[in-house]
Amino acid sequence: MPERPFYLAVSALIQDGTGKVLLLKRAADDPINPGKWDLPGGTLDPGETFDRALRREAREETGMRVTLRHVAGAGELDLPTKRIAYLVMACDADRTEVSLSPEHEDYTWVVPKEAAAMDLAEQFRGLFGSGE
Repeated sequence: MPERPFYLAVSALIQDGTGKVLLLKRAADDPINPGKWDLPGGTLDPGETFDRALRREAREETGMRVTLRHVAGAGELDLPTKRIAYLVMACDADRTEVSLSPEHEDYTWVVPKEAAAMDLAEQFRGLFGSGE
């Protein structure tokens, strides 16, 4: 079996100041993880730095301007033709109102231990496992 290439994606773990984090629900017709709860983010464009990519993706998917704070974790998604490595960054946002893009159909603010019990996209399941 040929080696599948790795791609880098960045995701924002946006916190609201009360300990809750933002989850987005992927659209039911999305080719990857349809209907699963997800974090804002995406893959890098060629030549794009990961912090610029994350600010761009967060703005496109939530309408928020985010400030990156620190690495919150990592994840991996195995697809038939490629593998995606996810770098998850803890972020602050300029607001808590969310403007969804067509990629997502719903959003919620939850405490991390609630997130662990939700139908999360595979690459983020380990992120909330400790229930802190």
